[in-house]
Amino acid sequence: MRPQHLKWFVFIALMLALVACSTPPSKPTVKLTTISGQIRAGQELTIPVTATDAKGVVRIEFLVDNKFVAEANFNPPEKSVNVPVKWVALAGDHTIAARAFNADNIASEMDTMIVAVSAPAPTAAPTAGPTLAPPPTQSPSTPTPGPAGCANNAAFIADVTVPDGTNFQPNQTFNKIWRVQNAGSCTWNTTYQMVFVNGERMTTLSQVAVTGNVAPGQTYDILVALTAPASAGAHTGHWQLRDEHGALFGPVLVVKINTLSTTPPQATIQSPANGFQFMTGVPVRITYQGNAGTELTSVALYINGAQVAKQTSRTPSRQITGYFDWNPAAGNYDVYAVATDVSGQQGASAHVAGSIIAPAPCQASINFRADRTMINFNEHTTLRWDVECVKAVYINGQGAPGHGSQDVSPNATTTYTLRAVKNDNSTEDRNVTIVVNQPVQPTPIPARRNASGNWVSGNYALDLSEALGCPGPSCGVQGRYIESHGVASPVIESVQGSINVNTGALSLVIARPGAQGISCTIAANNASMVCTGSFGTLTFGKQ
Repeated sequence: MRPQHLKWFVFIALMLALVACSTPPSKPTVKLTTISGQIRAGQELTIPVTATDAKGVVRIEFLVDNKFVAEANFNPPEKSVNVPVKWVALAGDHTIAARAFNADNIASEMDTMIVAVSAPAPTAAPTAGPTLAPPPTQSPSTPTPGPAGCANNAAFIADVTVPDGTNFQPNQTFNKIWRVQNAGSCTWNTTYQMVFVNGERMTTLSQVAVTGNVAPGQTYDILVALTAPASAGAHTGHWQLRDEHGALFGPVLVVKINTLSTTPPQATIQSPANGFQFMTGVPVRITYQGNAGTELTSVALYINGAQVAKQTSRTPSRQITGYFDWNPAAGNYDVYAVATDVSGQQGASAHVAGSIIAPAPCQASINFRADRTMINFNEHTTLRWDVECVKAVYINGQGAPGHGSQDVSPNATTTYTLRAVKNDNSTEDRNVTIVVNQPVQPTPIPARRNASGNWVSGNYALDLSEALGCPGPSCGVQGRYIESHGVASPVIESVQGSINVNTGALSLVIARPGAQGISCTIAANNASMVCTGSFGTLTFGKQ
């Protein structure tokens, strides 16, 4: 493969791995129950909203005409919830919507339905905007009696400024404006007020007067000058309209902001260290962490600019630690983390750079040995081998693993052969010879030759006896030499000599001057012997 092709191959493999790692998590599901039949303005309906998620639903938001009006929260998270939505209808066509969030703060797809609301019946009571229970962000709107028999009521229309979750610096001033509709039959005047009811006031004022007359059906923008608290985090205040008699009416209006921390969140890569270098095929665990002075929501991990992992907190936390088991291809890499707090502030870690390298092509390594190369007969020894970077290994023709041992006990000196088949299909042999020392054979003891007895060969005879108690191998012999040729008086002479009882060599001397000696060899069976003397060479048999 050419180098540029290899480069593209590694790049594609890396991108596929990153895509696999960044597969989006599953979303929760949410469903509104369809409203049927004629709906008139002022009519209060209950709409069931169901939501499910494997990790648990933590929040459901309710919207009318793409405007957020209420939410329900669940702590701890629930895998399946059913929440009743109470909606007091306003005349006209409206888009009702709901969406759910799971424990990882992943939002569902929006479920919507269109509702047509006809004009109120002649006896219809004053109407108000939608609410969600339990618990509502905007409280339920209930008409309250006013002067001259009229009724006070209001409907929330929109957050003109400072939508929920807006971020501010500590002690930063801002104007919160709510747009409301006079949904009652009384005309509001300057004796009506917007008053603080609970939560965080974020101002020295506890009420703000309505600046003019607001007739039934008209909308009005209520402004309250506020200051973000000095403490970092989420802050919420609740306000409500009050009539000239001190009676509260209409929905509870909410201001929900985040005060940013003067110290943004921090993120760190705890391992590996900067300048890391690892081999391909070895998993690398990356440990990353986020810290914040206020509530931390998540810390995300990035490799070469692409997010590969994200750790979130299900409960308020000032520290989140994540782990990512990484199996990278060869190349150079840049790793960093980004922490995000509840206010949306982010802080990135220092970048950690390093490389993943492919191991160099291996070289064949062959080691073949024995614990002992010299043994005695019936002893054992062990063959051992360590072979790396080859295709196959054989011990005396039998396939074997690259690393192993074998106990052997040869009966004779034997040579064992290890054959390695290398990656280029060439072979290399290594031999180990085991020398076997054979047992020492005892020297056979020859049969003892016995000279005692009467030995005869034709006209000649030797009558011999060995010396008694001879320890050998050389013993004394004495006796008679008898020569007869059919005469009445044979020749009888005394003889003496010695015998080697192992070889049977017998040497005799006739006891007379000038007599020729006699040399004999006794056979192993002690039944015959061959002698040489004045008579020539004769074979004597024992009688």
